[in-house]
Amino acid sequence: MKKGIISLALLTFSFAGFAQKTFTKETFNELLDEYKTDSKAFFNNRLSTDFRYSDEEGKFLYRQDITSGDAQKISKTEILEPVIFQSGDLAVVSGIHKTERVEKDGNENSEVACTYTFERRKNKWMFVASQQTAIVKK
Repeated sequence: MKKGIISLALLTFSFAGFAQKTFTKETFNELLDEYKTDSKAFFNNRLSTDFRYSDEEGKFLYRQDITSGDAQKISKTEILEPVIFQSGDLAVVSGIHKTERVEKDGNENSEVACTYTFERRKNKWMFVASQQTAIVKK
């Protein structure tokens, strides 16, 4: 009996040690802060080697297309009405992504419908796919 209880306790602790970190709105906000602070470093550190991106104009880009660009000067970025779905090591975020960038001739605002996919690899949330769609103003 004692042996069975000890085995059950060890099994419970081993599952707890391997439990997946939940991808929450706070997790996503931390990633957005990282992106806002230094977009170039974010792209270099968070884009997976197999990253793919479909932009609001329908262009399909890969990691090397994104990381070869210059850093962006982002003054504000947020996701409106975010919906987060997580299954194990996979998390999908969808919503309206609003970003304000500082450009030479003033601020540029963008607003796109987005779906972002993250995968937990080696205990780190990596950005594996992005899809953005232009929002048509009525």
